[in-house]
Amino acid sequence: MNLKHVLKTLLGAAEAPPIPDLGRNDMCWCDSGKKYKQCHLEADSRRRASQRAEALRSPSRGMF
Repeated sequence: MNLKHVLKTLLGAAEAPPIPDLGRNDMCWCDSGKKYKQCHLEADSRRRASQRAEALRSPSRGMF
């Protein structure tokens, strides 16, 4: 757990909405009229990678 996560938890920040599972050629979830691959695919991929990395981090190894 890092400081950013702790502060968000303490301040009651809302969780990010779940990332929808769409195919590359489906219409984007943001209703822009573009295909997903041309609109939000890259940003959602980065967000998924960040979530996976957060889940894989080991719990704290001591007091800090």
